[in-house]
Amino acid sequence: VESQWATRRRISRSRLRRMARRSQICWVTVTLALFLLSSAAMADDVVVLTEENFDKEVGQDRAALVEFYAPWCGHCKKLAPEYEKLGESFKKAKSVLIGKVDCDEHKSVCSKYGVSGYPTIQWFPKGSLEPKKYEGARTVDALAEFVNNDW
Repeated sequence: VESQWATRRRISRSRLRRMARRSQICWVTVTLALFLLSSAAMADDVVVLTEENFDKEVGQDRAALVEFYAPWCGHCKKLAPEYEKLGESFKKAKSVLIGKVDCDEHKSVCSKYGVSGYPTIQWFPKGSLEPKKYEGARTVDALAEFVNNDW
């Protein structure tokens, strides 16, 4: 009788360990989902430009700084948080747009503007579709200084 009780007790501990592992996996999944949702909310400060909206957003009544990027590019991934901060700092500015183009999805826009490496950052003065390539540092401070001096 004692050995049956001991076997049941071991099974119960084993089940408890599996349940604990499952709850840890659920917790990690929920945390990751919340992180991704908060990251998506931050991304709203940079205007996503596409083949459909590029000419409507850029070259109109405000200047634009546009990042041409590839989602798989390591340098682009490193720039992303800095660029998001830049977008956040200029989101209320009516005279400048901070935008980005995914060159994997919108190849025609990227080829139109001569993009051959990633990330490529170009400045479009107000009312112009003739870009000036940004060659400076890829930090929020350097990008903000460039934008502030050129518009």
